[in-house]
Amino acid sequence: MSLRRAGIACVALAAMGVMALSVQAQTPPPPTPSPAFERAFLGEMDPATRAEVEKRATAGNTISGVIATTLRDDNRMARHGKAGGPISVVAVDFVRGVVVIQNGPGQYEPVRFDPKTLRILN
Repeated sequence: MSLRRAGIACVALAAMGVMALSVQAQTPPPPTPSPAFERAFLGEMDPATRAEVEKRATAGNTISGVIATTLRDDNRMARHGKAGGPISVVAVDFVRGVVVIQNGPGQYEPVRFDPKTLRILN
């Protein structure tokens, strides 16, 4: 094998390695509910809650994002988290009125809420 062919092979392998790294770094964005699905969420809420969600769902904020933030920020959610630790919303089942929160690494908890008012239930 000539030195030229060995050089071309090394450059080709290096290029493939760089391309593989860039492909691995790309992760798809999380799925977002369709507009029709989000309108169905609004249809289940009482008028005051619907107006508040619609008011906050602007400038790139989605209806589902506002719902998750509202549930996370409910004062009654604090008793489900660890003392001083962060709480994040992992999933919302609007039909069943259940929000799944992550209150620690690998620690998940289902919490019931009222879909009409977005208030955490005891």
